[in-house]
Amino acid sequence: MSHLRFPAILLTLSLSMTCCLSAVGADDEKQEGQSNQNTADASASEVSAESEGGKKEDSSSKGASGDSAKPKFPPYDKVLKDTTSKSGLLKLHQGEEKLFIELKPSDFDQDFFVLITIAKGIGQRPLLGGFSWGFGDDWVWQFRRVGDRVQVVRRNVRFTADGGSPAERAVKLAYTDSVLFSLPIATTGPGGSVVLDLTPVFMSDLPQISQVLTGFSFSPSKSNWAGIEAYPKNVEVQVAATYASNGSSDIESVPDTRGATINVHYSISRLPKTSYKPRLADDRVGYFLTVVKDFSKAENEDRFVRYINRWHLEKSDPKAEKSPPKEPIVFWLEKTIPFKYRKPIRDGIEEWNKAFEKAGYYNAIEVRQQPDDATWEPGDVRYNTFRWITSSAGFAMGPSRVNPTSGQILDADIIFDADFLQFWKQEYETFTPEGIAAMTGGPLDIQSYKLQQAMRPRHLHDGHHAGCACNLLHGMSHQLAMGATVAATRKRSAADMDKMIMQGLKEVTMHEVGHTLGLRHNFKASTLYSMDEINDVEKTSKTGLTASVMDYAPVNIVPSDMKQGDYYSTTIGPYDFWAIEYGYTPIKSSKPEDELEKLGKIASRSGEPELAYSTDEDTRGIDPDPHSNRFDFSNDLVDYAQREAKLVAETLPTIVEALVEEGDGYERARQGFGVMLSTHGKAMFIASRYVGGVYVSRSHKGDEKAPEPFEMVPAAEQREALELLCDQMFSTTPFNFPPELYSKLASSHWSHWGVEDTYRYDYPAHEAILMWQERVLDQLTSTLTLTRIHDTELKVSPETDVLTVAELLTTLTDAMFAELSTEDDEQEFTLRQPAISSIRRNIQRAYLDRLSQLALGTSAPEDCQSMAYSELGRLKKQIDGYLEQSGDSLDRYSQAHLEETSARIEKVMDARFTARP
Repeated sequence: MSHLRFPAILLTLSLSMTCCLSAVGADDEKQEGQSNQNTADASASEVSAESEGGKKEDSSSKGASGDSAKPKFPPYDKVLKDTTSKSGLLKLHQGEEKLFIELKPSDFDQDFFVLITIAKGIGQRPLLGGFSWGFGDDWVWQFRRVGDRVQVVRRNVRFTADGGSPAERAVKLAYTDSVLFSLPIATTGPGGSVVLDLTPVFMSDLPQISQVLTGFSFSPSKSNWAGIEAYPKNVEVQVAATYASNGSSDIESVPDTRGATINVHYSISRLPKTSYKPRLADDRVGYFLTVVKDFSKAENEDRFVRYINRWHLEKSDPKAEKSPPKEPIVFWLEKTIPFKYRKPIRDGIEEWNKAFEKAGYYNAIEVRQQPDDATWEPGDVRYNTFRWITSSAGFAMGPSRVNPTSGQILDADIIFDADFLQFWKQEYETFTPEGIAAMTGGPLDIQSYKLQQAMRPRHLHDGHHAGCACNLLHGMSHQLAMGATVAATRKRSAADMDKMIMQGLKEVTMHEVGHTLGLRHNFKASTLYSMDEINDVEKTSKTGLTASVMDYAPVNIVPSDMKQGDYYSTTIGPYDFWAIEYGYTPIKSSKPEDELEKLGKIASRSGEPELAYSTDEDTRGIDPDPHSNRFDFSNDLVDYAQREAKLVAETLPTIVEALVEEGDGYERARQGFGVMLSTHGKAMFIASRYVGGVYVSRSHKGDEKAPEPFEMVPAAEQREALELLCDQMFSTTPFNFPPELYSKLASSHWSHWGVEDTYRYDYPAHEAILMWQERVLDQLTSTLTLTRIHDTELKVSPETDVLTVAELLTTLTDAMFAELSTEDDEQEFTLRQPAISSIRRNIQRAYLDRLSQLALGTSAPEDCQSMAYSELGRLKKQIDGYLEQSGDSLDRYSQAHLEETSARIEKVMDARFTARP
């Protein structure tokens, strides 16, 4: 959910080199390679043997003379000699190297829920300790007996039809399950049980880790059992799985890449058969979904059936308006959590009880502390845990494991990486265009977006396909760094800083718990209040700073002349209450249509401003709604951007004095500068989305107070944003830093593992500023923005005021080249005090590039191309007139720049003319 020069946490990028295992050359490695091949090809060879001679004959069934009286299988006691038996849901027999399972007749053709967790990782995402594997795609297994073999089958649960119907038969013909393994029966036991050797199942690359660990393969001889337990309701198997390579790759957190050991935890339980009733989803309320395709529905209906993911809660007293649940949702705080952070985390989890109480449940969620002597693993399906890890990845996640046939949540494990509290990061020292794009939504046009999606590595383990990737905590690290920078310049107390951290920790906890309850992100929740209202603690203490903790909220830091409110939300918001009401309010109804009516009545409140909802797929760079953003505040983004600009302007001049103590290096000054520069740039980019923006509503027809599905951002608001950008992004005003500041922006000088190289020790001033300017300019001049503006002219009546493409380009041209309209005959220009500053020359070249691309391109509407051509002609006349008027009074920098600009425009105009008939 991987940009800045982030640490190498995305393994598919950090290990994108080919490694050849055969190059090792050692006999042991050759043997392992052959063993891997044998394991991988086991099923294929078995199928081949059966196809050639029918059912494969067990050698134990006949002697050399063909004596049929000989027992078909070896004796039970002989096979299980030197094993330890463990009875539970399934009976296991563990040997030193082998693991056997004993299946009763009742165990066959039954659904088992299989959860996979990385119990011990290698410090690289996604191979981090505690990471849920296959999030969004949980496994359902069956054991099926076929003759003298047993198949381990992963069921296909996405397609269904009414039992016994012709449609059900058609579904069985059209869609298949997946046979993962076909295992020979090792022996039989009392009561008709059969015994299988499970070693080939778990001593293999079952979770397909090699897909993300490029150049590595599973090594059976280097792997071992790390823990096996059998309980009445579940079986827990943990493998210390070693993946081998030829050692040519480099992973800083692994001492020798010829062997990287990853503990993989498997938790196996039966899919519960309870009174749980699936609840249909509504696109106005943000829940994760379980989706099946029902072919029993009529051809003219939508055959997708969408269930929300939620826990099974039942009242202890069904007749009571409010009652404790029969079984609460219990979260265990793992013993790894530092003592000082346990209270805000506990408070954040329990905060959701307010919403559940309104939905009819007292104390729906309980929080318990894992004892220090506890031996159970967080991957155990019986425990929902809150884990604290140290992976230097700076992330949090709140995945839940779901019955893929009903949407019932069965398990949840929240993970916090402690690194987000490390404010000062090397990634804030140097920015790249790719990093800035990642911070602001990614590609800005559809073709670039499609290309990015096609090139993105897609594994079943990254969560992206489920729309559930959460990067709040990584962004929170930037927010806390900004807060720490401002606090230092204002000499804030340690207690005040601690308050900000504790509030931030509680908010992130509430956010991740929301995910485990089934809730998706809501990136429109930040529009709840105006900038003034956000600092009214009397209001925000009851509602939070935003309408939902499922948004990504920035730290609320105000300029010194404003009243400071809470730094982060301290409670859940009105949208959160509404979402829990939809998902968890008990609905007593014997008729499905009555339940749908009641749910529809709840969802029909979507038009209320505090219940506005948008999520990940609405918040890409190509999406039109300017209020669907990460890390923004208020219902007026221009006001928000102005506040951020003021905050940055008063903070930067004193940053060195505030951040660098006597005797320290200067890297914190550089990091703090990068944090504040990006704060300014992100705020301006967010405001730029008003230009050509379209407000989007998910409300349905008839919802009270509902806006139209699409509403153009009023022209006055677009012009206000454009004016702000011309002043705060494209002028020199925000970048007039004290010159002596640059001489103190030194990078860290360490060079060792875990530290990335700095390619420019001196600060790249022009480059850093231009990258942010170009990002905002790209938003304003992207073909998608221009196309939306052009379409708007058709979509509203001629009497309606709109910002046109012509007005936008004319405004930009005049602002970018404002010097051409300045009349000051007494001004003397020199190379040190030029008519056009170096910062302005850079942005003028960038604008000319984009105007030229529009004039020569084919992706924008032809009216936009014509306007770009016209603007080039108008600009050339202005430049030529200015040069003629200035004569020899112009400094050489400005003169050369304008002469080149005029010549480039002429070439572009000629090229466009030549290219057209």
